[in-house]
Amino acid sequence: MLSNVVTRISLIGLLAFQAGCDSTALAGKQHSLPELQDLQSLGAQAKANELPIMLMFSAQWCDYCVLLKEQVLNPMSINGLYEGKVMYLRNVAIDEDDPIPDWQGKPLKKRDWAYQINADLTPTIVFFDGHGKEVAERIVGISEVTMFAGVVHNRLNQAYQNMGLQKRIPATPELLEIQQQMPPQ
Repeated sequence: MLSNVVTRISLIGLLAFQAGCDSTALAGKQHSLPELQDLQSLGAQAKANELPIMLMFSAQWCDYCVLLKEQVLNPMSINGLYEGKVMYLRNVAIDEDDPIPDWQGKPLKKRDWAYQINADLTPTIVFFDGHGKEVAERIVGISEVTMFAGVVHNRLNQAYQNMGLQKRIPATPELLEIQQQMPPQ
């Protein structure tokens, strides 16, 4: 009888542990910069919503890429202020070999594309419109991670202007958050 109770308690504990592990893994996936899966679909979204696409070209072995993701881009990705509101933000892992659909739906290897557009030095951030045209100055490497979000905001405003849009965002994520909390005028 006692061994039956111990077995049941052990099973309950194991199930609770497994559920905790699964939710932690899921939470980790939700808290990271989304990987680019389909340029054609993303381009269509960007065109429909008149927003630029910001792509970070990275590699697993790139320590600066990890730092940039952890300190700047993952928070931008999960805080709800950017995705679908001021831009679309994706990671482009140049060390992945599986092809994705390009702007026209044709198979494209990320590594080959990075070399073609000179974005193979990681990290490199490139801004595109929904047609695949570069619309702002690139950001190559990291000079000062604490000011990086401000540089991204600057390039987004360049992208808006080059896309012929009347949009503009504030200089920092903090000011963007305040702006988005204000009622529309």
